[in-house]
Amino acid sequence: MRVGEAGQGSRLKLVANSWVLTVVEGLAEALTFAARLDLDPALFLEAVRGGAMDAPYVQLKGNAMLAGEFTPAFGLNGAVKDAALMIDAARSVDAEVAIVEIAHRYLTAASKAGHGEEDMAATYLAH
Repeated sequence: MRVGEAGQGSRLKLVANSWVLTVVEGLAEALTFAARLDLDPALFLEAVRGGAMDAPYVQLKGNAMLAGEFTPAFGLNGAVKDAALMIDAARSVDAEVAIVEIAHRYLTAASKAGHGEEDMAATYLAH
């Protein structure tokens, strides 16, 4: 995919990865919230399955979180690094990436807890 001048592809990658982080962090939060409301968190995944709020990635990462299966597809430490790059890039153009900043906080906590080599979905363990 050609996106423009040199460097535009890297910028698009940051944007795409910011979306990935928001999905993963949103899932971690929703599943944790469900559990704290005394609901089976799997009910959330069942409720959205096949609807407008669903995506294969939602089911993949959500089920991995609930199963505690964090075989790395995208390592948590890599996500920490990328989130920091996104925050720096946003600041350089006076943009807001509040959700990425929150994700960075949880990813960093999960890394410090020893989950850095696992999949970024292990951010769930920091909630």
